[in-house]
Amino acid sequence: MNKKYFIILIAVLTLASVSSLFSAELKSETGDDVDAMELRSIEVEGWESDVWDAKASPAEPVGRIETKIIEGSPENLSTFDSSNKRSMGMRFHFAYQGYNSVIIEPKTTIRRSLGQLNEKNEAAFVDVKGVALPGNVKAISLWVLGRGNKYTLETWIEDWRGETHILKFGSIDFIGWRPLTVQVPTNIPQDIDSYPQSKNLILKKFIIRSTPNSGKDAVIVFIDSLKVLTDLYQMYFDGEEIDFDQKDREAKDKMRKYQKQLKGGVASSGGTPTNKRK
Repeated sequence: MNKKYFIILIAVLTLASVSSLFSAELKSETGDDVDAMELRSIEVEGWESDVWDAKASPAEPVGRIETKIIEGSPENLSTFDSSNKRSMGMRFHFAYQGYNSVIIEPKTTIRRSLGQLNEKNEAAFVDVKGVALPGNVKAISLWVLGRGNKYTLETWIEDWRGETHILKFGSIDFIGWRPLTVQVPTNIPQDIDSYPQSKNLILKKFIIRSTPNSGKDAVIVFIDSLKVLTDLYQMYFDGEEIDFDQKDREAKDKMRKYQKQLKGGVASSGGTPTNKRK
C-alpha cells in the first residue's frame, strides 16, 4: 500500500474511534438510544426524626428491645451532608441463645394494585407496609455502627407481583460505622413492557439475626442512611403527554412529582420529559 494512503487510512480510523467515545447515542426517528441509563444514588431514609417499628423475636419476656433517635452519624456522611446529624439506635437482649432476631419495619404503607378485580368488578388493591424504592434499583446500602457482636443483617423486598425476596448484607460483627451493600439480582422484576415501565420494589423490613456464637449480653446497634443505587431513566415517546382522562393525568403527574423530588428539582413537573433528546 502507498505510504501516503496508509497514513490517511490510519487518520480516518483514529478519528472514527475518538468520535465513538463522545457519541454513544443511536440516531433514530422514534426514540432514545437503547442503552440509555440515568444512575443515581438516592437516600431513602436518614432517621433524622422518627424511629421505625422494631420488635424482638421471641418477644418479651425472653427478648426485649429499646429504640430511639440519637445524635450522631458517620463522619463520612456528615462531612458531605450537614443535614445528616442523627441515626436510629437499638438496644436488645435475649435471655437465651438460639434463633433470635430483631425485625425493623417502616411505619409507612404503600397501596399496591393486585392486577385483578374484586367482588364489585373493580380494581383490587392491597396495603403493604414498607417503603417504595425509586426507579430500577441496582443496589441497596445501609450504614451500620457495630460493636463486635456476632449477628447478621438482611433485608426483605417485595416486587410488583407480590413476591418477597431476601437479600443478605452479611455479618455486622465489626466495630465502628461501616456501609453495607447488597446487589439486587437482575431476575427480580422491576418493570414491564408497557408504559410506564417502572414497577417499584418495596422494602418491607430489615432483620438482625443471631448466630450460634451470639452471646447473651445486651447488644447495641445503630443504623443510618438507607440508600439505593437506581436507574431513574424513563423513555420518552411521541404522544406521552396525551391523557386519556383525569385519572390517567393524575397517575403520570404523581410519577413526575416523585421523580422531581428525587432529583432535587431537576425533573420536569409538566408534560415535557427531562430526558427527551434535542
